[in-house]
Amino acid sequence: MPREEFHDKPYDEGTLTKLRIFELYVQEWLPVFLSQPDPPFEELHIFDFFAGPGMDANGVLGSPLRILRKLQDYQKSTLAGWGAVRKAAHFFDLDATKIEALQNTIASESLEVPGVDLDLKPREFSAALQAFQATLENPRAAKLLIIDQFGVDAVSDAVFLQLTSLPTTDFIFFLSSSTLHRFREHPSIKQKIANIDDSYHVHRAAFDYYKKLVPRQDEVFLGQFSIRKRSNIYGLIFGSQHPLGIHKFLQVAWKNDQIAGEANFDVERENIGSNELLLGFEEMKPRKIQSFEKALAEAVRAQLFCNEADIIKFCIEGGMTAQHAAPVIAQLKKEKVIAADFRVPNVRNTKTPRPITYP
Repeated sequence: MPREEFHDKPYDEGTLTKLRIFELYVQEWLPVFLSQPDPPFEELHIFDFFAGPGMDANGVLGSPLRILRKLQDYQKSTLAGWGAVRKAAHFFDLDATKIEALQNTIASESLEVPGVDLDLKPREFSAALQAFQATLENPRAAKLLIIDQFGVDAVSDAVFLQLTSLPTTDFIFFLSSSTLHRFREHPSIKQKIANIDDSYHVHRAAFDYYKKLVPRQDEVFLGQFSIRKRSNIYGLIFGSQHPLGIHKFLQVAWKNDQIAGEANFDVERENIGSNELLLGFEEMKPRKIQSFEKALAEAVRAQLFCNEADIIKFCIEGGMTAQHAAPVIAQLKKEKVIAADFRVPNVRNTKTPRPITYP
């Protein structure tokens, strides 16, 4: 569907899933920088580079209005650091008529948030990156970049590496079905996938491709989420230089997929219903969680971890949250395999992690 027609129709379920993920991540991201009386950063910037007009044909909110709604919620909740941080929301789109429509919709929905600088302009993606280079490279400014590219390949390998190099920056970009189709033909992906028509596994391989682009010496945390829209699979790629960023993304992903934390459909083909998960039976536990718990227990028994930061890293690398480690830690403490004064590793404690000892 051409981009100009996209907002003229109701959002489908796949698009709504994508928008929920954007919104939930913004909800998790903002308090990190606004909840403390002495905030860690002087400035906060949210960029939506493909903002559109702000609504679909039925008046369902798009990403820019959801961002403003979350900012408005936190402004009303009087977070301790709200007044101490300069806050800016940058909404861009190549189409000037969409920016004009967005401006009108923001006014009509009363979403002009006191204390938030609104920057609405018709800008092309690469030009916007260049125009805001100083802001993006400012280590004293927290940035969140939402790149909801539609039918275009705005995030080239070079742009991806640029994004991963930006300090204090989290980003989420959308991989369209057409982009994934092009990935099918990449030699490194063809070698990995037996059935090249399995779109989900193409997305997994594309995610691995992006991971390999990051220089080994760089500490960059990446996450993924796949979205089925009718017969096509689309993807989201997330990046952050901080474990707290990727952990919050993983929490959002698992809220949207209790089976594997990876998709809005049953990627593992386990046919486990959400009601069955509530029963708590071991045989109803998804395979990914079972495999993770087994691997974590084996690693702890092998005394591979010194502290909670080591466990957090293990969780993140497996696409799991720190909460997923809790049952294993509890069991091993009960068996006196380890001693630790925590039940759930605290991802905020990576600089001063609590130790694990082996009696």
